Amino acid sequence: MREHSNVTVINRMTKAVFENDSDTLAELFTDDLTFHVRGPLPRPGDHTGVAGFLGALGAIFELTDGDVKIEQLFCVADGPWAAEWEHAVLGRKGRTLETKNVFIYRFEGDRIADLWMICAAPAGSESFWD
Repeated sequence: MREHSNVTVINRMTKAVFENDSDTLAELFTDDLTFHVRGPLPRPGDHTGVAGFLGALGAIFELTDGDVKIEQLFCVADGPWAAEWEHAVLGRKGRTLETKNVFIYRFEGDRIADLWMICAAPAGSESFWD
């Protein structure tokens, strides 16, 4: 079975994030991408463009000194939509935060136009970032 083209884009995006490859992200995102971050994370809210996306995710990488491990549990796509579920393990100051995260993507053509990240960390996990 062939991978849906939007899943391929998402997998390229994830690789670019871990490589801090803003050029690839600029290819994969529309110019006016909106990244919607919800849950107990360092920079919740709405962020625009590659710079906003990298700023929000960069805060996670900075605060964890890059101790970010993810496992994609599934990624599916249909039409201009895709959904992804991941297991994440973050390390910070000798502590660990284990969470599940959901991502919803809206595509315009072959580029990501909207991206929602919803962190389903356990109650009280906001203190991990203090």
